[in-house]
Amino acid sequence: MIIRLQHALRTAMGFAFVLSTAAVAQLPGPLSLSEPDVITPWYNGIIAHIGTVQYCLSDPPIFADRVLGYTGFSHPPPDFSPAVGEVFYTHLVLAHPGNPCTGSAVGIELILPPGVETAVSADNPTFCYAILPNPNRLHDMDTDPDYGCPTTFPQGLQGLAVRPLRGGLSNSGAWGMAMGFWLEILIPVRATQVQVGNNAIAWRVNPDIGVVGYPQVPVFANGDVIFRDQMENNLLNLDLCTLSPPPQGC
Repeated sequence: MIIRLQHALRTAMGFAFVLSTAAVAQLPGPLSLSEPDVITPWYNGIIAHIGTVQYCLSDPPIFADRVLGYTGFSHPPPDFSPAVGEVFYTHLVLAHPGNPCTGSAVGIELILPPGVETAVSADNPTFCYAILPNPNRLHDMDTDPDYGCPTTFPQGLQGLAVRPLRGGLSNSGAWGMAMGFWLEILIPVRATQVQVGNNAIAWRVNPDIGVVGYPQVPVFANGDVIFRDQMENNLLNLDLCTLSPPPQGC
């Protein structure tokens, strides 16, 4: 699935930072697919393994990762960084391979480095999608009566709390996941100062009591100053739809 954002004409000035070939080469693609995006690329960090869980009622016990996840940010193709003042997106992609009997209530926070801020607006909304299994099908969490994409981000334990707009799992502010579930959350952000990769965008992922992981990616933003809030007719790919075979609805 491609998300289309209608945007104003792009005007850029001067030098645009190019991500190094070595840096691009080591970036993972989707959890089960390594082909690069061809529309608006994602610059993704490495996969984080978050928690270990015993399969429900398994005897002898079978253990697996509770949650796997990575984050990244969108950038102008083919390999340029966004500019200061330019809206781009960060996304979090989570898979739930583990099989606890009751599933997981996943708390999520976004941890932005100094000089990067959220930039939610009518033209640059948040997006939240899930894959529900058996059969795999894409589900728009923004239309779900129990969830909805957040539009504001109160302070959490370590970062900005990313809580479902309508309360989420049992109105707890958590995202419900179980074995075979996937989740992708996209949030628009903006750099207010140059970023050279020594700071990271990170997400705090908390799928169980005392279990926390931090998918992260170094962030780059060049010194061009863009006097607008929007990018030109930006097309965003959902990594969830690059799974093979594609889920229904992609």
